[in-house]
Amino acid sequence: MLRSERGSVLIEELLVLALIGLVVAVVIQGLLYANSRNVSQAAAQDGAREAAVSGPAAGVSRASAVLAAAGGTGADLHPSATGAASTVTVTVQGHAPRVFGLSLFLPPVSSSATLPRERYPADEEAAP
Repeated sequence: MLRSERGSVLIEELLVLALIGLVVAVVIQGLLYANSRNVSQAAAQDGAREAAVSGPAAGVSRASAVLAAAGGTGADLHPSATGAASTVTVTVQGHAPRVFGLSLFLPPVSSSATLPRERYPADEEAAP
């Protein structure tokens, strides 16, 4: 005797719907990660430009301003700067916004930019 298959289509549709929802969530998470990488690269580059002219502290301040302008994308990203005798490096590290509270095995976001310090010869600095 055959068992009734009544309701089996509903269960199959619910499973397919759940799978589609998971795929959409993973795609959204990937897009958020890519956006966070772009924002961190922009902040590091802009901060390095400022740091090359005005010093590492100014570079961190500029990178922070870029991250703040990015809204929620830049909330978990944090800039830092290091300076050597002839170069300055601004690094932005952190995490992308998460679709779920659980970690989806996403690597941390990290971008850095290094530029030479802008220096002028002593005779040009003294000129009015």
